[in-house]
Amino acid sequence: MNCFNGEKYLYKSISSVIGQSYKNWELIFWDNNSTDNSKKIFDKFNDKRMKYYRSNKYIKLYKARNEAIKNCTGTLIAFLDIDDWWDEKYLSNKEEFLKNSHYDYFYSNTIVYYQRNKTFKKYKNFSFPDGKIYEFLAKDYFIIISGLIIKKEILRKENYFNEKYNIIGDYDLLMRISKYANAKGFIEPLIYYRVHKNNFSK
Repeated sequence: MNCFNGEKYLYKSISSVIGQSYKNWELIFWDNNSTDNSKKIFDKFNDKRMKYYRSNKYIKLYKARNEAIKNCTGTLIAFLDIDDWWDEKYLSNKEEFLKNSHYDYFYSNTIVYYQRNKTFKKYKNFSFPDGKIYEFLAKDYFIIISGLIIKKEILRKENYFNEKYNIIGDYDLLMRISKYANAKGFIEPLIYYRVHKNNFSK
């Protein structure tokens, strides 16, 4: 979880990790030199699986993501942006597949939450493809980073995210690996992607 001044939505996002029915996780929280109450909100959670790191200066998003990844001890890396949140079954829903050596990364459908009018909408309504999905992504890029789980060895092979990007680093990485790595898609939407006026991608 990468954070820069995330106090507005952070409590809900962290709570959704704490509340996972699957318990074997660690949370690497990378504070990108926040100037708000993000650290105080993090400290409200007393859980040894949560680990806090702070950058001594603000750095680009994908450099920050890489720094967080390098502090992970697990073999699978999941991402959750601070304004999004997971359903409690998000990780347990995938448990049997996470142990399958055939798959290199996992991606999920999502529920889009429109902050302005407080409405929810399912992101995609078609079956998600498995395997080498480059051709599908080239026509319609449908992976949201808060619904991505990827083997750390694949990230190392690609030298992590390209740090020159500030927005499309995950798109760049997924387009590269989807040519050779095997994906497993989950159509059930167990992630909530919040759309609001301060979305970084805008």
